[in-house]
Amino acid sequence: MVLEITHGSDINKMILFFKKNLILKTFLLLFLFISIFFSLNFFYNQNKDTLAAEEEGEEIDYEKLKCGREIPVGEAMEKTGQLLEEITKELEKIESNSYYLVKTQKEMEELATLCSIENCTPKCRTACIGLSECQGDPCSDREEIEKLFVKITRLNEEIQAAKEKLYKLIYESVEPLCIKENEDIRTTGEKIRCAANPFCWELTRETLLSLLPEDFLEKIGLCPSITVQEAIARKLNLSRGEFDNCYLSPEDIEKVIQYEKTGKYLFNCQRVEKENYPRYTKTEIEIEEEGRKIKIPFCTSPHNWFCCTDTP
Repeated sequence: MVLEITHGSDINKMILFFKKNLILKTFLLLFLFISIFFSLNFFYNQNKDTLAAEEEGEEIDYEKLKCGREIPVGEAMEKTGQLLEEITKELEKIESNSYYLVKTQKEMEELATLCSIENCTPKCRTACIGLSECQGDPCSDREEIEKLFVKITRLNEEIQAAKEKLYKLIYESVEPLCIKENEDIRTTGEKIRCAANPFCWELTRETLLSLLPEDFLEKIGLCPSITVQEAIARKLNLSRGEFDNCYLSPEDIEKVIQYEKTGKYLFNCQRVEKENYPRYTKTEIEIEEEGRKIKIPFCTSPHNWFCCTDTP
């Protein structure tokens, strides 16, 4: 076996790689907090005038409230959190294995420095005409060095595997568009393609990952999909538009108070479900009522919002 000793420059490269991953992890955490901040900020900016109007004496006729479709800001935050959790898990593997890799390489390097030709006893070959070979081992700790070499190889393989998975998570994570959860972010072309292939309707991300390459090409070659990042971006853009549409200017609020304009109000999912306001959701749950089973709308995410209006 040939043993290759990693020198100081290689160790420094590993430490630099480790630092870069810490920076990436910090950036991703920051991205999540910024996403949540802007999501909450959307609600505050768009709803503050309505809340002020209520304080001025506007009375909401809750019996006439009708809520629109879910605003998927909660789904965007949850998908961001899930993706970040998966990415962080792989970064932690790289961080941990990199630490032990550097530590093991130093141990191996220290043992290698103890190797010496003086540990050899010259052994003549044939007529002993100046040609000799080493009888014995110049490295008294060869067995331990070989064990460390095997450990280094394993750590390198685990780091490489984590790096490959990290790349796939960031650039190749697939979000199927034909499932009910994503009906609100499909383009017209994607809707047509989903309708044309019933197999796509129940396709989940987990199913995608479990399919063999030949099954993937045969069964879902026509199923539209996007990256998880694109799905998050679409849901955030949709949420921004819904919040904008629910915005009431001070002039509009005055007209609402005078019953000259329909009122608009932002409510979170928990309140809408608790008060059972009429609403449209992408998911349903089945309950039993008076001996029969009925389906009622159920929020796709508990952190989604609704824009509700006064019905005439």
